Amino acid sequence: MNTGLKGMNRIEMRYLAKLLPVFLRFSSDRKKSKKQEEYDYKIENHGRAAVNAFIELGPTFIKLGQVLSARPDLLPKEYLKAFSDLQDKVPPDNFVYAKQIIEENVGKMETVFESFDENAISGASLGQVYRAKYKGRDAAVKVNRHNIDNVLKRDLIIIKKLLNMFKRFIDNYLYISISNVLSDFSARIYDETNYLVEAENIKRIGNNIKKYDIIIPEVLFASRQVIILTYIGGIKVTDVKKLKEKGIDLPKLAHNLDLTFIRMLLRNDIFHADPHPGNIAISDDGKIILYDFGMVGKLDDDTRFKLLKLYDGLINKDPDTIMDSLLQLNALSPAANRGIIRKGIELSIANLSGANVNEMDIRELLEIANNVIFEFPFHLPRELVLYMRMSSLLEGICKTLDPNFKFVLVLRDILYNEGMLQELYLKEMNEFAQKSIISIEKGLDVLPLLKRALEERNGETNENKKLPSTVFLSAILIAMVLFSRSHPVISYIVIIIDIILFAYIIKK
Repeated sequence: MNTGLKGMNRIEMRYLAKLLPVFLRFSSDRKKSKKQEEYDYKIENHGRAAVNAFIELGPTFIKLGQVLSARPDLLPKEYLKAFSDLQDKVPPDNFVYAKQIIEENVGKMETVFESFDENAISGASLGQVYRAKYKGRDAAVKVNRHNIDNVLKRDLIIIKKLLNMFKRFIDNYLYISISNVLSDFSARIYDETNYLVEAENIKRIGNNIKKYDIIIPEVLFASRQVIILTYIGGIKVTDVKKLKEKGIDLPKLAHNLDLTFIRMLLRNDIFHADPHPGNIAISDDGKIILYDFGMVGKLDDDTRFKLLKLYDGLINKDPDTIMDSLLQLNALSPAANRGIIRKGIELSIANLSGANVNEMDIRELLEIANNVIFEFPFHLPRELVLYMRMSSLLEGICKTLDPNFKFVLVLRDILYNEGMLQELYLKEMNEFAQKSIISIEKGLDVLPLLKRALEERNGETNENKKLPSTVFLSAILIAMVLFSRSHPVISYIVIIIDIILFAYIIKK
């Protein structure tokens, strides 16, 4: 450790003093939490101390803490609880800095804006928001914090340096996992300070959800450091009293809110990944309003369908489907003992207090994951990190609106009532058909060899009788292969018929 201290500057020493006690407690608490079943409030206090240290160290650590709050494979459950309460609320910059950035990007404020309130309506770790009148429209002006990119760059260098110093206190697996988190965080975080990226996110998500009557702001201007949006007021989603005064059906709202985000996740290639209470409001007539599209997640088609299979397994309490889905999502090592893992999943499901499936909410589902995580070789793939964050934040809001909220009911709605499960089955049939087609394409190369074998076995006379049929079936196979590109399910049926006919002819 002494070698590492040489050459450290004042800021690095301050970070070291704050983080070393946190890291040492974390390393010890993680081992304890693995071995015990009961929730330990002493460990949770350590988690809260870690959160306070992150808040004191500023914007980079606040954003990093939010990412860690969705990592049950790294943090003990007590730390997860503490980090899940980490709110991105920071006093705004001095307006002098904000004005300078605005004028560098948009123009002289007196010329560009009809009016501008210098008191920020919200302040976060990476920027702040002001109200203004822009081109005759009520607007929200979002501005980067002063020098934020340089602060992020400096902090990330220090964090990586300190992690190398702390390496001796943790096992190699955890070191690699945390290093991967930092690498992914470093790649993503600058997107949140680039408002051109956010403008594109708003456009893409807006196009995806416009048919569902969800309200999102319109982009009026965007540059790297400033974005101007239409201002849309509403009731904060967790202000239950005001929502009741407006006569809004809270259980229905909770259901629709969760459905909105699950649709984004499963139907589209991009989803809003930061649904904390400050980013969601409700209009007087009960419509959902979404703000802040800086943090988004992206899942490819293959990952989304694997997630669908996992959901199907959870709904039906099917350990084999759950395990296979986790393996397909790379959340379990292929070398892991499947029998032991299956038993662990069975026991986790059985321990849900005898609840039937309709009483399972997201916390109970995550409890299954937690039990598997601490006993078996589980890791969270990077593409699912923001999904986990979205799910945990959303569940908290929905429970506030409706204490009896059931995540699985929403899941049933989209999987069964909206036909996503049928889409899953069709995809599986398509995959099976394509694999069969590949096998048959390879098999076509064997036909000349088959012909010679038949000639040797039956003689030329008998073979001449059968050869037209063989050629005919070969033609069907070739045509079917071509046809399969646009009609895979029909081709699957043709494959079965063709194989039966082929076998019959060979037998004769």
